[in-house]
Amino acid sequence: MASRPSVSRRQQPGLGPLGVVIVAVLVVTGVAATLSSGAVADTFGSLGVLIGMSAAGITIFVKAGRIPQAERAGFRVMGLAMAFGVSGVVVVAVLSSVREIPAFGWADLFFFMAYVLMILGFALLPHTWGTSLHRTRIVLDGLIGAVSIGALMWVFVLSDVLQELEAAPPWEQILAATYPFLDLAMLVVAMLIIMRRSSYRFDLRLGLLAIALIFMMLADLSFLASGVGQSFEDARPVYAFFAVAVTCFYLMSYWLERTPQNREYAERAAPLWTLLLPYGAALAMVGVLVVHIVSGASDGEELLFIATLIIGGLVIVRQAVAIRENRTIVEQQRNSLVSSISHELRTPLTSIVGFTELLTMDDGIAAQDRREMTGIVHQQVIYMSRIVADLVMLARGNPDEIRLEISEVDVAALIETSIHGSGVDRSSVTVECEPGFFAIVDADRIQQVLVNLLTNAARYGGPHRAVVARSNAADVYFEVHDDGPGVPRRHELTIWERFERGPNRLNATVPGSGIGLAIVEAISRAHGGTAHYWRSERMGGACFEVALPGRGIHRMETPAARTPASSDRTRSPR
Repeated sequence: MASRPSVSRRQQPGLGPLGVVIVAVLVVTGVAATLSSGAVADTFGSLGVLIGMSAAGITIFVKAGRIPQAERAGFRVMGLAMAFGVSGVVVVAVLSSVREIPAFGWADLFFFMAYVLMILGFALLPHTWGTSLHRTRIVLDGLIGAVSIGALMWVFVLSDVLQELEAAPPWEQILAATYPFLDLAMLVVAMLIIMRRSSYRFDLRLGLLAIALIFMMLADLSFLASGVGQSFEDARPVYAFFAVAVTCFYLMSYWLERTPQNREYAERAAPLWTLLLPYGAALAMVGVLVVHIVSGASDGEELLFIATLIIGGLVIVRQAVAIRENRTIVEQQRNSLVSSISHELRTPLTSIVGFTELLTMDDGIAAQDRREMTGIVHQQVIYMSRIVADLVMLARGNPDEIRLEISEVDVAALIETSIHGSGVDRSSVTVECEPGFFAIVDADRIQQVLVNLLTNAARYGGPHRAVVARSNAADVYFEVHDDGPGVPRRHELTIWERFERGPNRLNATVPGSGIGLAIVEAISRAHGGTAHYWRSERMGGACFEVALPGRGIHRMETPAARTPASSDRTRSPR
C-alpha cells in the first residue's frame, strides 16, 4: 500500500490551538509540581505526566496513518509505550489514593514495558545511514559512551542508593536496580540519535525524542535517589525533569507528520566531536578510577573497574568492526580501480592493436591512410602514457614530493596546447585569456591540469565548454566551465579524493579512473595554490578553478621564446 504524502512545513507551520493549550497545561503543572511539595507536588507532577503521555499517545495513533509506511510501525510502537506509561500512572494514582504504597512496586512493570517499547520503536525507524558494519560501529560507539556516563552517574549519584538498597526487600531491590539499566539503554538511544548520519534533513522529531529520553533518565535517577526504602508519598523526584520529558514527547507526536525530506548536501567525514563524545566520557571514567586508586577511596572503585573492562571489550570489538569495514571499503575501491583502469586502457589498446596489425599485414595501404593510422596510434600511446604517469604521481601522495620545473609560460599558448593534448574538439571550446599574460609555473604540470579538466568537461559535461584564464594582481586563475548537469551536491567534496568518481563510482560503463581531479588538486598544492568547484554561472554546468597565488606577470610584448616548451626552466625542489 502506497504511503500518503507527508505534510510540508508550510502546511503545518506550528502548534494549533489545542497544541498550545496542552503545552501550556504541561508547563503550568510542571512549574506547580516543582515549586510545591508533598501531596500537592505529587498531584501536579502525576497530572502533568498523565496529560502529556495521553496526548502524545493519542496524537501518535491518530497521525500514524498519514506518515510514510516505513516509519509507521516504529512510531506506533512508541504510541503503545505512551499507553503503558499512562496505565502505570493511573495504577499508581489509584493505589496511592487507597493506601500508602512503596516507591517501587508491581506498578513499575508498566513503566518498564513503556521503556522497552520506546527503545523498540526507535529501533524500527529507518533512521540510520550506511552499511550494516557502519551501523554496528555507531551502536558500539553509543554503548561505549553510555556505559561510561552510566558508570560515572552510578558512582557520583547512586552510590548512597546502593547502600540503602541492601536494606530494602528483595523485590524492591530488583525493581529499583532495573531502572538504571533501562536508563542506560535510553542513553544509548539518545547518543545514537546525536551521532547518526543520514541523507535526510535534520529530523525535529528525533531531536525531541533524544531530549525527552535524556530528561526522563534524569527524572528516573532523581526518583530512584529519593525513593529507595521510602513510600511513594515520601519520594521527592525533580518534577521539572518529568515536565520537560513529557512536553518533548508531546511535541514529537504533534509534529509527527513533519517527515524529513532528502537533502542535497556535500559528503564529508564525520565531525570530530561525534567521534570524541563517547570516548571523552570513557576517558573521564578512567580518570575517576585512577583518582580513586591513587587517593585510596574505595567507593565505586569496583564498579569503575568493571565498567573499564566492559568498555575495553567494546573498544576491541569496535576496532574489529572498523577494520573489517575499512577492508571492505578498500576492496571496493580496488575492484572499482581495476575495473576503471581496465576500461580506460581497453579502448586505446584495441585501437593500437588493430591499426598495428593492419600496418604490419597490409602493404597496400595508401600513404595518407598510413599516416592517419600512425597518428591515431601515436595519440593513443600518449593517452596511455598520461594515465600511467598520473598513477605514478598519485602514488606519491605528498604534493611536496612533486618536482616542478618552473618557467615563464605564455598562458594563451599553454591553453591551446592543452586543448590539443586533451583531444577535445577545438570548435567546442571558448577561450578567454588576457593579452600578454604569463605565468611562472611548471608548464607540463599545468598542461596536465588543464587536460584533465577539459577531459572531464567533455566526458561528463555538455557539448560546449570554456577555458578562462584571468589574473588578480599577481595571482593566476584557470577556470574550465561546461554546460552539463554539474556535480551532485553530495559529491562536491569527495570528487577530489583518489579513485572517487562521484555518482559514477559504481558504474564501470562510464569511462574514467577517478584520479583526474586528485591529480589537479595535487599539482595545484605543489604550486602553492588550491583547486575549487562550484556551479558555473557562465554556462550553468560545472566550473573547476585552479588558483595559483603570486604566479602571474603581464608583458606588453610576447617574446617568441617564451612558450610552454621553453627550455630556460629553473628546477624547483618542490
